[in-house]
Amino acid sequence: MASVPNTGVDLAQLPTTAQRRKMNVLVVSSVALAFISFWQAAAIVLCDLASSAYYVGGISEQAIGKAAPWFILAVMLFSYAVRSVYVESCTMFTRGGVYRVVKEAMGGSLAKLSVSALMFDYVLTGPISAVTAGQYLVGWFIDVLNLLGRHVLHNYVPIDHTTNDTQHIVAVLSVVIAILITIYFWRLNIIGISESSDKALKIMKLTTLMGVLIIAWSFLTLLLKPHGMTIAKPPLAPVFTDESLGWLAGMRIIGPIGCIIAFGHSILAMSGEETLAQVNREIAAPKLKNLLRTGFVIFLYSLLLTGLVSFLAVLIIPDGKRVATYIVPSGQERKAETPQVDYLRPTDTPGQYWGYRLDNADPEHPRPTRQKLVAGKDTNSGIERADGGYRDNLINGLAHYLIGPGWMKILMQALVSIVGFLILAGAVNTSIVGSNGVMNRLAEDGVLTPWFLHPQKRFGTTHRLINLIAILQVGTILASFGDVNTLGEAYAFGVIWSFVFKTLAMVVLRFRDKSPRHYEVPFNIRIRRRPNTGAAPDVLAAPLAAGAPSMSVPADGDAPKPALVRDASAARQIDLPIGISLIFLILLSTSVMNLLTKKTATRWGIGFTIVFLAVFVICELISRRRHKGRHEHLEQFNEHQSDRISAEALGLTHPDPILVAVRGPKSLPVLGRILQEIDTTNRDVVVLTCKVLPALTPGVTARDTAVDDSDRELLTKVITVTEEVGKEVHAMVLPTNNPLYGIACAARDLKAREVVLGVSETLQAETQLEQFAMAWGSATAEIKTPPLRVRIVGPQVEIKYEME
Repeated sequence: MASVPNTGVDLAQLPTTAQRRKMNVLVVSSVALAFISFWQAAAIVLCDLASSAYYVGGISEQAIGKAAPWFILAVMLFSYAVRSVYVESCTMFTRGGVYRVVKEAMGGSLAKLSVSALMFDYVLTGPISAVTAGQYLVGWFIDVLNLLGRHVLHNYVPIDHTTNDTQHIVAVLSVVIAILITIYFWRLNIIGISESSDKALKIMKLTTLMGVLIIAWSFLTLLLKPHGMTIAKPPLAPVFTDESLGWLAGMRIIGPIGCIIAFGHSILAMSGEETLAQVNREIAAPKLKNLLRTGFVIFLYSLLLTGLVSFLAVLIIPDGKRVATYIVPSGQERKAETPQVDYLRPTDTPGQYWGYRLDNADPEHPRPTRQKLVAGKDTNSGIERADGGYRDNLINGLAHYLIGPGWMKILMQALVSIVGFLILAGAVNTSIVGSNGVMNRLAEDGVLTPWFLHPQKRFGTTHRLINLIAILQVGTILASFGDVNTLGEAYAFGVIWSFVFKTLAMVVLRFRDKSPRHYEVPFNIRIRRRPNTGAAPDVLAAPLAAGAPSMSVPADGDAPKPALVRDASAARQIDLPIGISLIFLILLSTSVMNLLTKKTATRWGIGFTIVFLAVFVICELISRRRHKGRHEHLEQFNEHQSDRISAEALGLTHPDPILVAVRGPKSLPVLGRILQEIDTTNRDVVVLTCKVLPALTPGVTARDTAVDDSDRELLTKVITVTEEVGKEVHAMVLPTNNPLYGIACAARDLKAREVVLGVSETLQAETQLEQFAMAWGSATAEIKTPPLRVRIVGPQVEIKYEME
């Protein structure tokens, strides 16, 4: 085999001109190497968050009465504050989920406890969404039968939503539909086809269309006010039943405590925040700006959809058709003849409530009479609430009572049901994907044993984790028998406690980690003590404005520059994180009240959390013993081989790519610097790592082209850099017996206009440039190529040279 004199370039693989055009290359890809816009990120989160608009109104009214819309509105406004906590954590940790943040702040034990509560959230998300989707489909079908029956059949008796027989049939059908939805997405996740951002965006476009139509039509109905319609704004005071007070039943509930309890019964309107932390790694650059945009879109969308729908449903759907309120004599069970009232108002006597008795002569439009019924303390009667027909499919009920002909309303209900089915089914998929992602984060940290990560033989997915999640969700559906109210009450347990752990961890990090933040939750006071004096401290910084970042982002968004410079004597500085502390206190007080008032959620939530925590602890002990206490996460990649380097093989979409050679962890700052400079929407960045073969290797075997652990370790670090910056790269592994020659051949075949090399640890930059020039001359002999710029970049040196 020949070599070029004085260059050190071994031509063992490519001794002839014909062979110079062929090189075995391994192209690797990962979902983390492609990034999405803030619209797509918002759509993914909203597929989980906005789905609560379909059921939260009925669940909240069941617990606190007709005042529910006010507290749902309060939750939606508060959600922006909680979202700012997640934004701050995402700027500190690219994969800023609950587990990572809590572990960093308070250790592994509390991190596993927080994930156990979060898993209860995810396991309940699927069943409540799937059952609600079934409720909407079955409810729409019943309304279609009633409409056709009135116009086709004589003496047709409409199907009454409120009868026990009808509700039992609806529950059975909803359970069947929910199980089928869960099985469908279980199968898709086994295959490896998860919900894409493009599909999520399409679902949200359709949801937006439905939302605009239903809201506009509702306002038209309120404006025209059809005959017999009465409009009264929802009362501000919540009214609880013994069931919604749980262990506090019989106690006197004073104003602030009652507001916190009511707030807790509406908190599930804020579900889905953890999805923002999970999707943050995929948000494109400029990372912070797009993360803030995503958060604002989510807030505005959910506020308008969930908040407005809750109010419009209470204003338009007759009392008794959403949630039925009964006055039940003490010691008796509710019967068909039990009196029903429109809604309850507090009397001057604490613990007593009254309402107008409903006349149900017309089942479609029950009318309040002048007869007042009193219930509560010292009245020998209690309060019960039940499904009035549209509690679990509130938006269908809203469409049913809009002004206009029946056929138009049925079409509107069809759109509501189809959109609801899509977004709720998407939430089922998100719950499986999210659960699998959280469990994989635990596996990355060595908490779970390798048994859980055993790949499926055909598809390579973590099928044992997916199977476990699906079994838990199907079991939950069967155990609840499609009771959306029970599922919602239990679901809130995981939602609120994951928020509590996350926010507490961020408060702790404010005191433990004094490094500058790219973003901080607003309302902070910083006080510096005067050195060597006993004088009182003076305030150096006023509270930050809402949403004001501590790192300024230029117009192009590519190169963040520090705007906040902390004093060198940071040890003498006291930070008072008032804003995030208040958020934590609100969440903590709400979660404690939920523990006391939601018996089912508390029992099942604590039991589930303890079981999962025990499993995590045992698995971690086993895993640590097997790895002798050492564990390092390695990303998994999709791999495919190509017999030549080409733009098509790497999936490049723009001309004149830039080639960045990465040979080890010390090269990663160079990659980060290049990604900050380049707009990857207009120019492709190719990351090349050379798999060095022994000198004079006669050929490349299949073993030589396989990605081993050392390659995977380096590529995992590349993934980390791309996630932090938020820009896409195309990665490949090139087996070669001479790295410089391989890089030159890759640049030639890709028609690259620029090659970036990290400065050598053994050679001077000028010598390194000279050797690459020789390799480039050999690779392009007898081949006409465009000019190539070579950059050698190091911590204290940068050389640029144009090669013709």
